Parts: sequence; C-alpha cells; structure tokens
Amino acid sequence: MQPRERILTTLRNGQADHVPACPDLYEMIPVRLTGRPTWDVLVYQDPPIWKARMDSHAYYGTDAFIPLFVPMSERQKMSVLYRSDEKLIVREFVENDDGVEWSPFARIYEKAPPHARVEADSLKMDITSLREVVRPNYTKVGRDYFEDARRYVGERGVVAPVVRLPCIDHRPCSTYQYYDDPEATFREMHRLGEAMMRQAEEILSWEPKVMMIANSGLMIFNPEPVFRKLSLEWLKKVTTLADTHGVVTHMHCCGPERKLVEIAARETDLSSIEPLESPPMGDCDLKDLKRECGRKLALKGNLHTTDVMLRGSVAQVEDACKRAIDDAGEGGGFVLSTADQAPRDAPDENIIAMQRIAETYGKYQ
Repeated sequence: MQPRERILTTLRNGQADHVPACPDLYEMIPVRLTGRPTWDVLVYQDPPIWKARMDSHAYYGTDAFIPLFVPMSERQKMSVLYRSDEKLIVREFVENDDGVEWSPFARIYEKAPPHARVEADSLKMDITSLREVVRPNYTKVGRDYFEDARRYVGERGVVAPVVRLPCIDHRPCSTYQYYDDPEATFREMHRLGEAMMRQAEEILSWEPKVMMIANSGLMIFNPEPVFRKLSLEWLKKVTTLADTHGVVTHMHCCGPERKLVEIAARETDLSSIEPLESPPMGDCDLKDLKRECGRKLALKGNLHTTDVMLRGSVAQVEDACKRAIDDAGEGGGFVLSTADQAPRDAPDENIIAMQRIAETYGKYQ
C-alpha cells in the first residue's frame, strides 16, 4: 500500500497492510529542518508550511498526515508590530467593508520554534499599526492553496483541511462572559457555528478525503456540561455533513480528552480522533479506549512527547511503539503517532524508529 491508501484505510477504521506511523510534525520540526528562521516559514510562507511538513515526513520516511489551515480569503492579512534580528511580532487582521477587524491575539516569533500566541492587549506597543503589512512569498488562498498542497503530497500521505468548533477559548474573559452573560455567549457560539458550517461546505466542495476538526485543549476550558451546551451540536452537524459527502472526519483535542472520545463515539458521526494523551497532560488509556470505542472510532496516538520522544532512547521509543500497537492495533483502526506535536529537539533516530516498528511489529498478517 502507498501511504495515502494506508492512512485512509485506517482512519475509516479498517485494516491496512501495517499500522501507519504518522508522527505529529506540525511546526517545530518542519521549521527546524528548513534551517530558516521561524517567521520565514510561518509568516512569510517561504516555504509554505504544508511543504515543510511534507518534506519533514519525507526526511524521516514516515507516512504523512498533513493538517491544513487554509486561508479562505485574500482579505486575511498580517501586520508587523515589532521587528528585530531576533524577534518578529505580528497580528492578523481582516479587511472588510467596515474597515479593519483585528484578531484579539498577536504572535511572537523567535528564530527557532516554538512561537507564542498572546493577547494583543497585553503588549506594550502600538497593536493596530499598519505601517508594515506582511507580503508573503506564497499568496494562494482557498481551493488553490489546498490543491497545491494535495498535489505536492500526492500518494505520500493525506492532506486534511481544518475547521474549528465554536467553544470557550483560553482567555479569562471568554469564561467570565459564559457565566456572566450566557445568552450573549450562546449567540456568539451560534454565529461561529454557522460560519464553521459555511467553511465546511466550501471545503467539502473541494472533495478532500479527510476534513480535520482541530480544537486544541477543548475540554480544558469546555468541560462536559459546557461542551454539551456550546459545541456538541456543531460537532454533530459537521460530522454528519462530511459523512453525507463520504469524507472522513478526524479530530484533534490535546489535553484531557477521554470524555470527548466517549461522546464522539456514541453521539456523532466522527471517524477518528487524536492525540489521546496519557496522564498527567491527558487522561487517556489507549487500551481502554480501543476496547470501549474502537468499534466506532479510529484512534491516533499516543507516544509521550517528552518522556519518550524527546528524552527516551531508541530502545525506549521502540518499546513504547510496540506497547501502543499491542493496546490499539488489533484489527486496524489505529495510527501510531505522538501524543501531540513532536518536540523540536526530538532525536531523528527516535522518529525513524516509529516507522521501523510500524512496518515490522505493526504488520498485519
């Protein structure tokens, strides 16, 4: 099997020739491997991040699962708030008929990843400066952006355009508003949910094989009662919509996630889920989830990013891979991956070991 077919078979909860190995190479390692400052890749798209992700999978020989945040409009832009030889601070904005709509966040980039996202109001500088608007090296948007990525990846993997569920975010003001003025929060979540559905409909018209729902830390700020009030309706709608198009839906929710896995398996049409972090960062037991939810959901995870991938020896990585395959690999429906983004300084040999074990120990007879 080619990697693309192997991943798709597995995300549909089927059994491929062997367990796919798809480490989460989201930003840090792809940027490091380019040898460029972080802002070259993530701000100026030189190269575009989807190319850096695919190149990093090719470097390690792993099957490529490529999440893709697609810029949907040429009106989405960035302004440089601060620049030095060591640091770049930018803020996103959208030009609309009423003027400029600023993101509540700014992003701080140093030469080496990771970068930081902070509340723009926390910065002691002019946060609405338009003196320097970013002119990226790569400027395609919408379907053209997606098609370039899909062509480049080809049979080497799967490109998954991303949507986000409406939810309370990590800002304290978001939580305060939910409790102080729940009706206003419900109206805003409805607005965001409708916008997400319009985006999903546009993405599905491109005929992707997979659409990703990415909400990092969702259940930290939206525990089950809040999640059910604000987000579950939209998870049901978007997974049902994708299912009617024959498109796999795959969800990312780092941090505590067990309850979300159970809800998704029982109450939605979600196809697969990641990264299934174990304690203390998460609350997932891979073996238990396979037994309880594996008939409904494909699972992707869950090698510990620091204890195993960053600090572990090759032998320890191999043992962890075998344990994960033992816990969740039976009958297919399991993608061997990291329990969130692979660390920037994870040794190359540890990532290569994932593919080696997937091809040998994870081979189906």
